[in-house]
Amino acid sequence: MCGVLGILGKMDLPMARELLLLLAHRGQDAAGLLWESENIFTESKATGSPAFIELPNDSPSIILGSTRYPTIGKRVANEEELDIFVGPFQSENVALTHNGNITNMACQTEREYFTDAQFLTDKLAQYLKENDNQLQDAIGKLSSEVDGAFSIVGIHDSKLFAFRDARGFKPLVFGRSKDLTIIASESTVHAMAGLTIERDVYPGELLVFSKNGKLESFSISQNALHSHCFFEYVYFAHPASTIENQLVYDVRFRLGRALAHAFKKMNKEPPDYVVPVPDTSRPAAQALAETLGVPMREIILKNRYLGRTFIVRTQKERNAMAKRKYLYLTDKIENKTILVVDDSIVRGTTAKMIVHDLKELGASKVYFAATCPPQDHPCYYGIDISTGKELIASNSRREDIRKYIGADALIYQNMSDLVNAIGLKDLCLACLDGEYPTEHARFIQEQIQDDVESDGRDYERVV
Repeated sequence: MCGVLGILGKMDLPMARELLLLLAHRGQDAAGLLWESENIFTESKATGSPAFIELPNDSPSIILGSTRYPTIGKRVANEEELDIFVGPFQSENVALTHNGNITNMACQTEREYFTDAQFLTDKLAQYLKENDNQLQDAIGKLSSEVDGAFSIVGIHDSKLFAFRDARGFKPLVFGRSKDLTIIASESTVHAMAGLTIERDVYPGELLVFSKNGKLESFSISQNALHSHCFFEYVYFAHPASTIENQLVYDVRFRLGRALAHAFKKMNKEPPDYVVPVPDTSRPAAQALAETLGVPMREIILKNRYLGRTFIVRTQKERNAMAKRKYLYLTDKIENKTILVVDDSIVRGTTAKMIVHDLKELGASKVYFAATCPPQDHPCYYGIDISTGKELIASNSRREDIRKYIGADALIYQNMSDLVNAIGLKDLCLACLDGEYPTEHARFIQEQIQDDVESDGRDYERVV
C-alpha cells in the first residue's frame, strides 16, 4: 500500500506537496516528488512525511508523487537511502510510481532491487526500447510478465499515463478540468484541488493524457474477474474517498450496523458505551451504537503525533508505538461496560493493550468488536502481512484470541456481511480465505507449506 499521484497542468510544487500530504496515511516511511522541465527529470525526496520534501520555487506542468509503505525491502533508515528505496523512479525517457506489490520480481531479474517500483521502471524502459518506444506495447509486455498488484502513474514523452493491473487490486482514479488533470490513489486529492472525479482507471486499462487535453484509452489486459482489495474499505482509505463508486464512510457505517446484529445474537449484557478506536472505526462505531440504542463515546483519544501502528515494520516498533499512541478519558471508564470497535485484529498488539488499559482504569467489562473477519493468511498484494505466523488468527481459535486480548466478548465481522457492506462481489479476500487470485501468489503458498519457520517475506524467499 502506497500513495501515488500524477499531475498534468501547471502547478506550484508546494501545492503538489500539499496534495501528496492527503496520501500520507497510505505510507509513512518516506515520500517523493518528481517533475519534468525541458525534458529533464528532477526529484526531491524525504524520510517520513511529504511535508519534509524540500522544493524549489517552480511550477512545472507535469509532476509525479509517491508516499512509501515498504512491502519490498526495508524501511528507509537515513537520507542516503532515499534514492534506492523511494519513488518516483526514472529510467531513460520514462518515470513512474506505483501502488501494490510484485510477487515474482525475483523470477524476472538477477539484479537486486530494493523496491519493485524501480524494477517496474527499468523493465518498462527496456520494453520501450524493444517496442519502438510504443507505450501501449511496452505496458502490454510488462503486464504479461509480472504477477501481483500494480496501479501505475508515470511520465513518458512528456505525457502523463496511468495503468492498472487486470485484476484492479489497488484503487486509481482521475479527474480533469480544462487546464488540469490529476490521477491519484484516492479521490480526496481531487476534492482538495477542486476537481470532480471523472472515473476509476479500469482494470487492465492504459490511459495517456497529453498536454493539449487529449485522452487516449487502451485496453491492455482485460480480465473478466476483478479482485479489488477489501482492506481498502476497512482500513487503508480515507473515509471521504470514493472507490469503485463506493463512499468509504458509507461502507464502514454498514459494517458497524452488521456488527450490531452479530452482537445482539450473543445475548450479552448491553454496553454502557460504544467506543471507537480512532480513527478508521469511527463510522462503524456510530452505526453500531445507533443500532443498539446506546451512546457512542470517544473515550479513547489518539496521540496525533504518531502514525499508524499497523504499517510499522517490526513488532518491537509496534509495541513501542502502541504504548504511547492512545490517551483515555479516565472518568468515563470506571464501572462501565464498554464495547470497543476497531477495524481489525491483525497481530493482537493494539487490542490487547487497549483492553488491558481500560480494565486497569476501572471498566467492569470490555467487549471487543472488529469490522474485519479474522485475517489468517498472508497478503502478497501490498499489505505487509507477508507470513502467516504474524497473524494471531492463523494460529489461534477465536476463544483463544479472546482470552489473549483479555476481552469479555469478541465479535468478528461475518464474511458475507463484509462483502454485502462493501457492495462489490469481485473482491480480493485472500488474507481471509487463502484464495489467491494470481498464479505466482498461489505458487508461493504451495512452496512455503513446509517452510513456515523461515524468516523474511514469503515472496522474497520463494523464486
